[in-house]
Amino acid sequence: MSVVELHGIWEQYAEARLVALLNHDSRHFVSEQNLTGIERISMGLASYIVRGGNRYFDFRSMGDLINRADRYAGKSQNPFRNITANRRHYLDALAAIRNCVVHRSDAAIKAYKRALTGVYGIHSAPEPDEFLNALDNRATSPLRYHRRLDGLAAVLREAITTT
Repeated sequence: MSVVELHGIWEQYAEARLVALLNHDSRHFVSEQNLTGIERISMGLASYIVRGGNRYFDFRSMGDLINRADRYAGKSQNPFRNITANRRHYLDALAAIRNCVVHRSDAAIKAYKRALTGVYGIHSAPEPDEFLNALDNRATSPLRYHRRLDGLAAVLREAITTT
């Protein structure tokens, strides 16, 4: 369940960051939407916009999150663009692992296996708990000689600090 909590932290942070971004400087959004007579977007309206009118915020991948932030603030003001491509892959893998743990659907399991192959080079995917608790000895590991779960937590801390 730790991976579910880590991913939940990332989702909540991404939403709060986008809402604050839109509330703090809405010039790009107002201009792109051709809104007249609006100088600021309130936190409530920003939250509604970021959630797309839904009760919760949901994004499919880091690419989706970056595209949304581009639409709200513009590419030059998008803090999520500061996350390196390598770290984006780890955050997408975190989402795939979380979905596998929570849903256990065929699609979630396939996405989990693809993420492990693409990010970690693992072609025969173990169960998520075994994978997360195994030590990551790769030279390219975000936290070498520690559990993979700890490496994902380190990537998450770095992403939050970077944005």
